[in-house]
Amino acid sequence: MRKIKASFRVFLAASIVFIGFSVAAAPDLPLPQVEPNQLDRVQPGNSGRNAQLANPKVSERQAVSLAREQFEGNVLRISLIGQGSGLRYQIRMENEGKVFTVFVNATNGRVTRSS
Repeated sequence: MRKIKASFRVFLAASIVFIGFSVAAAPDLPLPQVEPNQLDRVQPGNSGRNAQLANPKVSERQAVSLAREQFEGNVLRISLIGQGSGLRYQIRMENEGKVFTVFVNATNGRVTRSS
């Protein structure tokens, strides 16, 4: 039994040294930078090829506010879809376990719910 404990201690010490060298040798990876008010951006992120070229008048934050004025629920996801006058935010929301989609026109702020 004492040999097993001694072997375990040697194994444990070697593992700690190995892990220490591995961590010290790892390159410093930059931490992702997150903007404090990402929803205030009017320019879309990576929401789609057509949406990237658009310049909506309604921001993501405004779209969420407009959707919440008409529908109760938690916002799960928001993305900018469409092009031209059909440019709109697609907002996935959840209320009491039911998931639904709300669309907010990115030009005039008109809110509709999908059927």
